[in-house]
Amino acid sequence: MHFREASFLLGLALFQSSDFAGAQKAFQTVADVVPLSEVYNDLGAAQNRRNLPQAVDSFRKALDGDPNDPVYIFNLGYALWKKGDFAAAADRFRAVLDRQPDDEMATLMLGLSLKKQNTRLGDARLETLERLKNNYEERAYLQLKALVNPAKP
Repeated sequence: MHFREASFLLGLALFQSSDFAGAQKAFQTVADVVPLSEVYNDLGAAQNRRNLPQAVDSFRKALDGDPNDPVYIFNLGYALWKKGDFAAAADRFRAVLDRQPDDEMATLMLGLSLKKQNTRLGDARLETLERLKNNYEERAYLQLKALVNPAKP
């Protein structure tokens, strides 16, 4: 358990130091064993920074675990916007604003999605919008898993 938490924290550190390939590897190591939404979210963020198409799938997995989390919804919308799926991105940004009406970046991204604009024109604000999760809740996951699938004697 400590190894996976350390790998998750390493992934965060690598992401913050712009080593997105290293961060992706660290998060994937954890995701392969513990399918936590926060791990899939951060894995998707690293993949998205590398412009990898798998980012959408990772963000969807994060959202499957917690469909009301505005961070997961925003990140999926952002990945969809980057790949030019403007209608789906707009739906996600609307969902963020339903939960957090004052989210200025979601408002901006909704506007860009509705205008079908994904040309970033050197706007650095639009290059690094992924939102990370810093919490790692493996213990809660394992407890829930034990309740759902109790060990048989």
